[in-house]
Amino acid sequence: MSAAPSEPEKYSIDEMMDRLKTNPSENPDEGELVTRSDGSQAIRVRKRKRRSSQPHKEENHRARRARIVQVSAALVLVFVAALAIGGALVYANSSPFRKGVVQKIEQASGAEVELQQFRMNPKTANAGKFVLKWPEGNILKRAALRSFRAEISSSTFFGKVLTGEEVFFDYGVLDLQVPKPGQPLRKFPAHGGDLPVYFNHYRVPWFDITLGDPASPVIKLLKTEASLSPRNVNGLPQLSLYRGDLAIAGWPNLRLDRAFVDIRGTELDIVLRVLQEPDDRGSLEFSGTISPYQPDQLSTLSVKADSFPLSGIAGPAMGRLIAGLVDTLPSAKSNYFSFLPTEKPAAKLDLAFRASPISKIEVQGFPFLFALSQILHNDTWFETPVFEGDVGGVFHRENDVVTIRDLDLQSKGRLALRGEISMSATQSLSGSLRVGLAEAMIADAPTTRLKSMFGPPEEGFRWIILKISGTATAPLDNFKELFTSTALTPLESPAPDAGEGSTFEELTRPK
Repeated sequence: MSAAPSEPEKYSIDEMMDRLKTNPSENPDEGELVTRSDGSQAIRVRKRKRRSSQPHKEENHRARRARIVQVSAALVLVFVAALAIGGALVYANSSPFRKGVVQKIEQASGAEVELQQFRMNPKTANAGKFVLKWPEGNILKRAALRSFRAEISSSTFFGKVLTGEEVFFDYGVLDLQVPKPGQPLRKFPAHGGDLPVYFNHYRVPWFDITLGDPASPVIKLLKTEASLSPRNVNGLPQLSLYRGDLAIAGWPNLRLDRAFVDIRGTELDIVLRVLQEPDDRGSLEFSGTISPYQPDQLSTLSVKADSFPLSGIAGPAMGRLIAGLVDTLPSAKSNYFSFLPTEKPAAKLDLAFRASPISKIEVQGFPFLFALSQILHNDTWFETPVFEGDVGGVFHRENDVVTIRDLDLQSKGRLALRGEISMSATQSLSGSLRVGLAEAMIADAPTTRLKSMFGPPEEGFRWIILKISGTATAPLDNFKELFTSTALTPLESPAPDAGEGSTFEELTRPK
């Protein structure tokens, strides 16, 4: 581009400087001539400002700033929480906190507490051994539990209540005692208001319970699974027991099926279901209320048998003589178990029974049965007679004496037994039986002595009364004496070859 006509094509340096001095730019965007302090000159150009608006970039900038603030706050909170948790863990595993836990348990249970190897983490509290001891006035004596684990609430670290969901023990032993009147129930006074220790569930998969001297306890329950709920559907503390080996002094071995104990103040509402060892086809159930702190008040439980082996309540010795599965027969005077909550409980069991529809009652072992079997043409049914249908009696156990009274067994057209049999603690037998033999059986017998021995017909049978003695392993009766002392019926003497003169030994000798 050529220069303007009025302007020369070339300028000298001096002319250019003069031109700048005389004609400064009027456009501010082109700059302004300024003289520096050292005398040099320069053109100062004003900084251009961006006139256009960019909202999305401003929004991103604000969001970035907000995220930085949030992350910083979160990091601060995490750091503070970590410090708080760390401090809480240190405190929770300290001696003062452990003493506070022990005091809370003592206030809640009323027992003297021993806690070993106690430690805590954010989720659980743990201990190697946990022991509680109560005074002599309490039915509880001592509880020793191993491997304590509790699922705790976070408020436990900072609150006044030790709380959580569940407490679990690997193994435990509970010793019960007969409460002594006048002695305190608690080692420490009860805590007013809410309990300082509260969990929703306590569980021990292997639990042993004894009542009385541990060396020879009155009641012993081994290898049961125990569960305690401080508040059941009725708002009461409930102890639940599942399975286990049950041993009661003087009783046959039993197996616990399940038990529920509701703790209602100083009274216990009990439902207990047991099975016979090793049979589990039937059950024996006890239910009712026990008052362990009232020694003068008789505690009575109702009893219900359902296809339960008679030997399970009478014992194996008596069960060898009279056996079968029995059901409870409704009775206003029977079907109860009563005792006093003292050192001498005077326990009494009375149960009216009948043969279960799925079973029968068998009688064996008595000498008169073998004699009748041999006399009546070697009929082996009489050695172990079987009675079905509406047959039964009343079982009674008291002071280590087992009695079956009001026995009523009948097999139509053959044999009937009525009476009472007792067995002492030494297994000696006593009692008497009315033995009824069907008239047709007597008429068909090879000897007329039976006609003389047995009384007149009554209800289709002719009867004789036998005295029972001996022991459960070797029972005795007086059938032989009655038979040998009975004269032949003279009007019906058979021909000489019919064996009317045969002795008792000859008639009852196995053939």
